[in-house]
Amino acid sequence: MLYKIQKADVNKAANVLGQSFSNYPIFKYILPDDQYRYNKLSCLFEFLINSGLSAGKVIASSKNIECVSIWQTSSHSSTSIINAIESGIIRLFIKINLTSLKRFISIGKAKQKIRSNIIKEPYCFLDVIGTDPKYQGRGFAKKIIQSQLAELDKEGLPCYLETSDSGNAEFYKRFGFVLYHQYDLMDIKVYCFLRKCGTLN
Repeated sequence: MLYKIQKADVNKAANVLGQSFSNYPIFKYILPDDQYRYNKLSCLFEFLINSGLSAGKVIASSKNIECVSIWQTSSHSSTSIINAIESGIIRLFIKINLTSLKRFISIGKAKQKIRSNIIKEPYCFLDVIGTDPKYQGRGFAKKIIQSQLAELDKEGLPCYLETSDSGNAEFYKRFGFVLYHQYDLMDIKVYCFLRKCGTLN
């Protein structure tokens, strides 16, 4: 049974994502020092999860929170100033050094702008999905994705996602995603995948 993340779960869910994405290219750019990234990455995910809770949904594999995902419809995929404040952007000024915070905000704005230019139809955005390293390989991400894509098929919505890890491509293709676009951002490759309705394998 999938589990919807609640406010009380944000800290644990952020820690799961922080561990899952500790070596992810974009977060290595935002937080280049390994030890600093290890200590502070969960703070960025607290913000992203809170944003997902206010403008979308955050789904875990179970109450044990082995895997966490953030989903938003295209109408809410751009973070407004009000949403950013409600999600804790001001707290990030306390928790994260200014250089890293500027990079985080800049990356977010750049990706939002590119999304708005390359896909015009309504869609659901799979913003983040990550599994606690000690649970990887057990099918928790697959369980979440299959369930949510089945719901999107009923709603008639395509699903869009981005990854900077080319190794993820084959995993997403299993669910009917195809490479839709790719671009360079701060010398980081970003691969954009789109899945049309009714292509769940």
